[in-house]
Amino acid sequence: MIIKKKNLLSIGELSKITGVHIKALRYYDSIGILTPAFVDPDSGYRYYSFCQKAVVDAIQFCVDLDIPLKHFHEYTDETAPWICYKDLVERGTGLVQEKIRIMQERLALLKTMQAEMERSEKSYQNNTPELYFLPERTCKISSYGGQLGTDESNEQMKKMIIEIYTHKMKVGNANGLLLLKENNNWKQYLFVDVDTASAKNISQPQYIHIPAGQYLCKRVEQSDINQVWNWCQPHLSAEQIKLVIETELFVGNYTFSKPALEQRCLLHDRQSAVSLGD
Repeated sequence: MIIKKKNLLSIGELSKITGVHIKALRYYDSIGILTPAFVDPDSGYRYYSFCQKAVVDAIQFCVDLDIPLKHFHEYTDETAPWICYKDLVERGTGLVQEKIRIMQERLALLKTMQAEMERSEKSYQNNTPELYFLPERTCKISSYGGQLGTDESNEQMKKMIIEIYTHKMKVGNANGLLLLKENNNWKQYLFVDVDTASAKNISQPQYIHIPAGQYLCKRVEQSDINQVWNWCQPHLSAEQIKLVIETELFVGNYTFSKPALEQRCLLHDRQSAVSLGD
């Protein structure tokens, strides 16, 4: 028995020279990717060859890069033994590039949120109509004649959000009321923002795409989208307005019991038009 263990490493020694916890080494054995060179039949202690340090290093390479260990056998063969670092590096490179892409998207979202927060803070403090250029948005809409913050609006919005997720799309950052002009009459809807990228192929009448454009915006004290005609009259006529949005201001200190509200009038111009789905 002593001869078989000669020149082998105990699991504790392997742990010390690899920096991997003993529990992790036992786990790797249990899933069949790090089989001990020898197991003492009397004590059950595991022993490893020094060469198996390279296998542990390769496993940790996978762990660090989130390469699933269930695929580890594709890159190594302990009986040979060999480790295909060429394929490991190629797989790891692809995973890291995907992580970078995701982090860049998240950073872009954070920058967008920061810009909107700064704009909202300014609108909240001024409480006077201001012109802002706001980005495009895609919305799910549902006919509704009441105000925001009621049990009815919350229940209807809940159903809309569930339906968005049912269609494998992502919910955006805003929701509220919407006035659209249809057949020379203004019709009121609830809207929920949908992530534009996830909704780019959607073509249904309950979804609309609103392009980027100039908005005349003003903070309001309470929900009533039709009061827009009172405060906007000194500045523009109804014929100049393409649509009206009432939504929460994205201020730094958000009060969810009584959020600050803003009404926004999208102005007509030659470059933008609201497009309804077919």
